[in-house]
Amino acid sequence: MNIIKVRNKFEIAEFHNIVYKIYKHKKNWIPHIKQDVESVFNSRKNSYHKHGESERFILIENKITIGRISVFYSKKNTKDTLRTGGIGFFECINSQKAANLLFEKAVLWLKKRNIEAMDGPINFGEKEKYWGLLVQGFDKDTVYGQNYHLEYYQELFETFGFKPYYNQHVYCKDLREPYPDKFYERAKRITSRPHFSLDHMRDYNYKKYAQYFTDIYNDAWGTHHTFKPIKVEQGEKMFRKMKDIIDQRLIWFGFYKEKPICFFIAIPDINQYFKYINGNLNTIGKMKFLYHKTFNKSKTVAALVFGVIPKFQKLGLESALANHTTNIMLQDGYTKVIQSWIGDFNPKMIKVCESFLGSDIYQKLTTYRYLFDKKGAFKPHPIIK
Repeated sequence: MNIIKVRNKFEIAEFHNIVYKIYKHKKNWIPHIKQDVESVFNSRKNSYHKHGESERFILIENKITIGRISVFYSKKNTKDTLRTGGIGFFECINSQKAANLLFEKAVLWLKKRNIEAMDGPINFGEKEKYWGLLVQGFDKDTVYGQNYHLEYYQELFETFGFKPYYNQHVYCKDLREPYPDKFYERAKRITSRPHFSLDHMRDYNYKKYAQYFTDIYNDAWGTHHTFKPIKVEQGEKMFRKMKDIIDQRLIWFGFYKEKPICFFIAIPDINQYFKYINGNLNTIGKMKFLYHKTFNKSKTVAALVFGVIPKFQKLGLESALANHTTNIMLQDGYTKVIQSWIGDFNPKMIKVCESFLGSDIYQKLTTYRYLFDKKGAFKPHPIIK
């Protein structure tokens, strides 16, 4: 077995092609878009390169690629006192020896950069994509950006010495099933009050909606001690990135006396279109995407974020917003909403999904941590209180 650093077009192709060999018999596997994955390793497209470094490798035996891994570290947004790097895009045949070679290569690479631990599988970027190892829900289609793995991967990680740092729950709400009784009582309390209104995106004035979004977001999350406010330009960029897949009736804002106080932002699950293009958004892939987007509308909604400013929390506004948007989504032909991902370190949010919304666990992923110091005390992710 020989590990090779990915440097040229052939090796990049091998880095991508191995997944088609490993998952060829898995009907629920939907490949990541090659262009999206490549953007992670492009310093012009991924700002994390300004704050860190990444490398990727393939493992070859008898001229056949049997594994791959990326390894990286970043000083951006880090809150961990332990100098921690990461691994991602791990794929491997069912061989502990092969997996160990890939993991050991990553450890050696990170140690040379004075890193003390590594998390994986994670992304050299934000958490909304390519994060965690699938450990439950192998019979389900994954939503866009979420990982899919084979069942033996968990053993490969844990036998090497990785320990669960936290679990990520992906929830699914069947919109045709009623919410808990108290949900409707809370919703009615809000909708009966004067000066309250809900409205969805009605034009493509992204700056206007970005202003609504950032006002609510910064107010709702501003009490967290690690919080960094976002700017209107960032919100506008978010909407522009989604412009090709936006359904305006999935983007809602609540107002009290014309002041924005809450939002619900979702998109159709585009993996229901991407599963037809085999991971390549080239010219043909784009044509297939447009065709299926037009004629095979997704019945699944991927919920991205919702928020309520502190002054209006715990009054029933969340129920009113969810009840109203549920009715609209059902009218528009959607049947389920996927909420991903919710860390098990966030019991309040888990309670919202399970008790408040009545959602079921759709899939579960695990983010692992490996300490380089064998005598070091392992600590799971702290619980948010």
